[in-house]
Amino acid sequence: MSNKKKSIVTGKGDEGYTYTRAGERIRKDDVRIEVVGTVDELSSFIGLAKSLIEDQNVKNVLKRTQKDLFVLGAQVSAGNPEEQKEKIGPNHIQYLEKTIHELEKKLTFKNFVLTGDDLVSSALHIVHTIIRRLERRVVTLTRKNNFENKSTKNILIYLNRLSDMFFLLACECSCKEITGKDKV
Repeated sequence: MSNKKKSIVTGKGDEGYTYTRAGERIRKDDVRIEVVGTVDELSSFIGLAKSLIEDQNVKNVLKRTQKDLFVLGAQVSAGNPEEQKEKIGPNHIQYLEKTIHELEKKLTFKNFVLTGDDLVSSALHIVHTIIRRLERRVVTLTRKNNFENKSTKNILIYLNRLSDMFFLLACECSCKEITGKDKV
């Protein structure tokens, strides 16, 4: 038995193709790959934000979101989301709505929110904008690939709520970082 490690370099993508989770060979510029790549980018920026945040409750929300994004990415990559065992569904959406309502109780908005007050809120605002782009890419996927079904509708609702939650998290963190209290 060989102890030789397997290399990450396979050469399989050298001609502009990659493989989905289901083993389907598709072009790297396919909208499904765009969606999965944006999910990866989003998770990376959530990880950055998580590394900057001290509040353990917020860290837990971000960690749960990263785990949910693994499910979402696998669901899209599968080709037929209905065949996935684990899917983004009502429970995921209800969790976000509960979190949003808790955040809304803490914040009041009198003016437009300008980003850039501090590193933490800026990172969370970047996450918010990546979610919006991901949402647009999923809409394109549903239109171009005839991907629309109940699972996709849940993904779109999830992403819409996720964007709202990250906007509120950014505002809450900005308030805490600057003044220690709700400033917005």
